[in-house]
Amino acid sequence: MKSLEECIEACLACLKACEICATKNIEMGDKQVADCIKACRDCADICNLCLKWLSRQSKFSEELCDLCARICEACANECDKHADMHEHCRRCAEACRRCIEVCQK
Repeated sequence: MKSLEECIEACLACLKACEICATKNIEMGDKQVADCIKACRDCADICNLCLKWLSRQSKFSEELCDLCARICEACANECDKHADMHEHCRRCAEACRRCIEVCQK
């Protein structure tokens, strides 16, 4: 895992991007982005938990980061489906991939 602080910052940035993406998709009211909303909500939640556990240096942080990476990848893949049409989806996918890159061991 790269530096603890970098990983915490990447999780925070991903959390923010996912919340923005989910909110904008909800506001659009388009049922075609329902899976994107769900993925963003899951990703935001795991990133929030991950940054908390990293901050307190939980002995389970590494395992949680592995799960976080899997969920970030699923979210990025879902957001990529809409990235050409929605800037917030493109940014979310980028933040998810950055989080994976920084936090993977």
